Amino acid sequence: HESRHIGNGSQVLWQVLTNIPISRFRRAASFSTGLAVLWIVLALIRTGTTFHLAPALVAVVFPVTFAYDSDGKASTRDLGVATLAGLGLALLGTLILTVAGELTGPSLLPFGGAVTESVVFAIAGAATGFVIGAVRRA
Repeated sequence: HESRHIGNGSQVLWQVLTNIPISRFRRAASFSTGLAVLWIVLALIRTGTTFHLAPALVAVVFPVTFAYDSDGKASTRDLGVATLAGLGLALLGTLILTVAGELTGPSLLPFGGAVTESVVFAIAGAATGFVIGAVRRA
């Protein structure tokens, strides 16, 4: 039986908002955050290079990892929280790189620039992650 007792303030806030034991999200958060940091660092080092699929990968990894770690027992709500967390990390990466002036390269989309592409790909990645997680549950 997993303990629901949590210590620090941010963990208590998480518990109140989601009622999900935070330990179930640690691995998914670690993988998704690691990819986000890698994307940001590479983009800052390789200025002018557009990492087109990075926002999608950051967004998809969180819900997929969470779903697989839950052995198919995650509720739709829990999977939704994981999906929104992955999307949030991808959008945070987009914001950081936009402020740093590093999302100025070409876009694969027929509209908008690199920032628009990053947002669209993040949303697509999150949606894909949710679907994969839902299929894993079935």
